[in-house]
Amino acid sequence: MTSLERRCRRLLARWYPAEHRALHEEEMVAVLLAGARPGQARPGVRDTFDLVRGGLTIRVRRGAGAQWRAAVDVAALLVPVALLLGALARAVTFGAAAWQPPFADDELRQFLRILTFALPYAVVVLLAWRGRAGAAAACAWAYALVILGEHVWGSVSASVTYTVVGDGVLLIGGVPVDVGGMAMSALPLVLCGAMLLLAPSPGPGPLGGRRLLWWMAVLFGGAVAGAAISSRWAYPPVWALAVVAAGVALRSPVGRRALVVLLPMVGVYVGGLPGAGHLLNAVVLGALAAVVLGVTAWMARVAGKAPAPSRVGQTGQ
Repeated sequence: MTSLERRCRRLLARWYPAEHRALHEEEMVAVLLAGARPGQARPGVRDTFDLVRGGLTIRVRRGAGAQWRAAVDVAALLVPVALLLGALARAVTFGAAAWQPPFADDELRQFLRILTFALPYAVVVLLAWRGRAGAAAACAWAYALVILGEHVWGSVSASVTYTVVGDGVLLIGGVPVDVGGMAMSALPLVLCGAMLLLAPSPGPGPLGGRRLLWWMAVLFGGAVAGAAISSRWAYPPVWALAVVAAGVALRSPVGRRALVVLLPMVGVYVGGLPGAGHLLNAVVLGALAAVVLGVTAWMARVAGKAPAPSRVGQTGQ
């Protein structure tokens, strides 16, 4: 056995399942040896990449690929649902403060304003639930631009002046603009749109539409019940119920994987790294989201595709 053949078999043993090697190893090794240069001692970079890619694809497809597909689909719908519930919980906070004596006009106006800003989230949820992922993603990204525009307008019209430019605050035309704060405000919607496009088929999946609606009603009911006690108690019941929902999700393979996919969004909700500025948090969370969503979306799509022919032995896939 030559050094090249030994290294090829070692690569196959490392990346391919045993049952696949039993059927296709000899053919794949023959293809690699036939395409080698005289005196070549190890597989080329292209052949190595092709072998690793094919092995990973087969392992994902035969392993938990279907579970990752379901998890990504569910998580893509849960993100706009969470954004909608968060906006409604915030509106309930101001609504409770407005209706408690003495009657407060400012809180009522804020309640109506937040309720209006929650409507696009409802549109994204409805589009995603009906299977129109592209339209839902476009709506999410368009709303992100609206939020960025509101931040810029708020910076231009604000009477506060910045004496120090730092932590993501830039002077644009003599106007201080908090770029880090803008990025953190738009990041949830940007991630929402990306997840909707990366997911093979966003929807309730194994969670079930009725069960998801039930959890939404419970979470919103918790916010209303907490706000009835005090305007400051709208969020604690929601967080407590969200922890309970996460505990329930941990009991199933799809639920555990969905929580992994949702990690970047959880990081956004908790405010990112303690003590870090908005700009640094936006960069860190954006990088985390790119890695998590990229890997999980790839595994989800691989699970739903037919085997792709490999350059190294097409029957070896």
